[in-house]
Amino acid sequence: MMLRQFVNNNLYILYDNVSGVLFETDQVAYDVARHVKTQTDEQLLERFKGIHAPEDILEAVKELRVLIAQELILAEEKVYAPSDRFGLVKALCFNVAHDCDLRCAYCFAAQGSFHQERKLMDVKTAKAAVDFLIQNSGKRRNLEIDFFGGEPLLNFDVVKETVHYAKERANKTGKEFKFTLTTNGLKLDETVGEFLNEHMDNVVLSLDGRKAVHDTMRPRASGEESYDIISENILRFLKKRGQKEYYVRGTYTALNKDFSQDVLHLSDLGIKHISIEPVSSEEGFAYGLGQEDIALLDREYDIIAQEYIKRKGTEKEFSFFHFYVDLEASPCVYKKISGCGAGTDYMVVSADGKLYPCHQFDSVEEMYLGDVWQGICRPQIGRDFFDTNILTKEACKTCWAKYHCGGGCYAASYKIHHDIHQVDEVACEILKKRLEYALMLKIVESKKS
Repeated sequence: MMLRQFVNNNLYILYDNVSGVLFETDQVAYDVARHVKTQTDEQLLERFKGIHAPEDILEAVKELRVLIAQELILAEEKVYAPSDRFGLVKALCFNVAHDCDLRCAYCFAAQGSFHQERKLMDVKTAKAAVDFLIQNSGKRRNLEIDFFGGEPLLNFDVVKETVHYAKERANKTGKEFKFTLTTNGLKLDETVGEFLNEHMDNVVLSLDGRKAVHDTMRPRASGEESYDIISENILRFLKKRGQKEYYVRGTYTALNKDFSQDVLHLSDLGIKHISIEPVSSEEGFAYGLGQEDIALLDREYDIIAQEYIKRKGTEKEFSFFHFYVDLEASPCVYKKISGCGAGTDYMVVSADGKLYPCHQFDSVEEMYLGDVWQGICRPQIGRDFFDTNILTKEACKTCWAKYHCGGGCYAASYKIHHDIHQVDEVACEILKKRLEYALMLKIVESKKS
């Protein structure tokens, strides 16, 4: 059982991670809640004597015991049986370009090269990857292809041919594809934009925020600044995107711990769907974040939350990716436990057709799974990912936020510990902070509805 209690925006908040019940309470019930399961009425009256009025204590106890009886709070955690879904693939990330026209300082992929010779995926390999996905998807009807890199628009012709081929194969096999493309925006001209708006179900656009922040971390391969052309390309593209799905994604590092200003800068540009992520890095990385930064980052999320409330319903209203939490239609149990599905139902195809657990493991030979022609030859690697989740990670077992992260990022853990069975401790603390703001905002919005 896990009842998370926290005060945010002057609200006393209780959240039960088993039932998913979230509610605001008063200070009496807030204080009593952490002891109501283990102490009698008399003990509670004695504990809070001189702090709260006896009648208020007993009223709070009565209400909380009703919630306990209904198993809405402090219920015993369910015992989940291991899933038997191993072996079916639903999504592939196509790293169509082991190359990039930017040289981002924090890039996990060595500025797009993945520590190898720069290369582009050929159309033969891309089509083989589509066939692999179909052949290994079992009875799954809905499949996903994500175009990534490096910079996928360096290989735009192959992106186009892959989309057309996948749609052709879908018509013959009864499958349906959802396409996503992530781009730095440097080559996002009118022609590219028209294709993306017609065929991509989601487009992820990279922009780090303020010009000085972006240009420092994301210079062009030539060394020139990139903000002006990228921001112009993104804004032009979004004018024609309409209601189709997109979000603009940035990364914050030790260089811009005041990243709330980058979120608000993007909002001020007219961008509605925003995500700014903490950098993921190995220990000792020059721009990395540490435990000593958590309090400052917490204040930054508070600034974003307050502006989110202030701008709601105005022309500057924006959505912030990490403030979205759906308690009514949350992920299925399998996804809650296993998270992203890397190495099992989601894999990456490298530019030369090799398969790895996810895009951040591309070209890490220790994690090589097989290739798109011969299939999986090292199933034990995927099985290890499949069997590693919030039920097996010690750090997750008693964490109140575990059903919202699936155990965290395997690649981040691997970078820090060289072990996917551990967690990125800093990332965990950041996630819990922003989840508290997301839950607070659910309450604030419920008051207005």
